[in-house]
Amino acid sequence: MDDKDKLILFELLQDCRQSVSKIAKSVRLPQQTVDKRIKKLEKERVIKKYALNVNYPKFGLSRHSIYLDILGVSAKDVDTYLKEITSIEEVSCCYMLHDVSQWKLYISVWTKTIERYDEIQTKILIKFKNKIKNYLSFQSVKSQTYLARRLNPKKKAKVDIKGSPENVELKPAELKLINLLKKNSRLSIVELSKKLNTNVSSVMRRINSLKKREIILRFYPIIDMKKIGYTEYTYISRVDPSCTKELENFMRMIEKDLRFIIIIKAVGYVNLYYAFLVKDREELKEINETIEQTLGKAVLENHKIEVDEMIS
Repeated sequence: MDDKDKLILFELLQDCRQSVSKIAKSVRLPQQTVDKRIKKLEKERVIKKYALNVNYPKFGLSRHSIYLDILGVSAKDVDTYLKEITSIEEVSCCYMLHDVSQWKLYISVWTKTIERYDEIQTKILIKFKNKIKNYLSFQSVKSQTYLARRLNPKKKAKVDIKGSPENVELKPAELKLINLLKKNSRLSIVELSKKLNTNVSSVMRRINSLKKREIILRFYPIIDMKKIGYTEYTYISRVDPSCTKELENFMRMIEKDLRFIIIIKAVGYVNLYYAFLVKDREELKEINETIEQTLGKAVLENHKIEVDEMIS
């Protein structure tokens, strides 16, 4: 990894469907060189897959997060236990968490009703029946995602904002397209048209429409940040909502500090979620001290989480 690789990754994180020639122009390298570097990053699993950031609230879905404290379960076991659950359309992702975390497994679920979420949560809890020590669940209200701004501090990064549920209707063909792009958001227009049994212009028109309506927020790669020298830490906190000044200061700090990659306001036992990237323990200590000074006594409870492995 060198600085040029980081600049290429930054461009891919803004839009991995943009042409290699456009990326080459942005990073000031020959197109052939950029193409080779991207292929090498894929081969070495720095780039794990190409994903899609879908604005689920646009079509009436709310995000629910489940954290499980489980005993004696490996990533392989989890994959087996959740094979049925991760095939459920509403389950968007699942992560094993590092031993430093109180919680060992994270699952993200998007549903239209709280009743449907309750069904899915019950299924998950039954699957891990004798392994669960404790669990935590909350619902997101608003999120802001930046994705690795620190890879290129000189360039303004895109921000994805998800808010309250709306009632945008999607056509079956649009849903099929979204599901294909979720599996690989870098599929060519020709490949997509073949899989959807339609013409190229129709696929292009649908993609442009989904972007214009802000249903598709971003095409991006999922990156193994540890391979480029960063560790991602997430904190979920219970914060006193009456401390409005402290929360406003914290939001301003996150907007300016390039190390932060996401912040979510939530409802439930915990009501604040944020994540950032650090190079080492010293930087982790420094950023935690800054957070403590900013939020102060507003924090009633805090949980530190480190992602270990993505399962799905």
